[in-house]
Amino acid sequence: MYRGLRVAVVIPAHNEARLLPVTLAGLPDFVDHTLVIDDASTDGTAAVVPRRGVELIRHPHNRGVGAAIVTGYRRARALGVDA
Repeated sequence: MYRGLRVAVVIPAHNEARLLPVTLAGLPDFVDHTLVIDDASTDGTAAVVPRRGVELIRHPHNRGVGAAIVTGYRRARALGVDA
């Protein structure tokens, strides 16, 4: 929580198995919801997402970074986050 606001981070990911753990480790403590949108990766990206504390949403077909961001924003809105 940041200044009384619930915060979500949307991370679009396509074939990011190598760098995703670094990205996740660098998130600040005030982030309440972390949403990784796996855009049909073929390198095991989904397997490196921690089972706890991070929500994974997978696209069955690669739809591009814009669609991954939209998917994440829609989920964040459904969670009722503020930012």
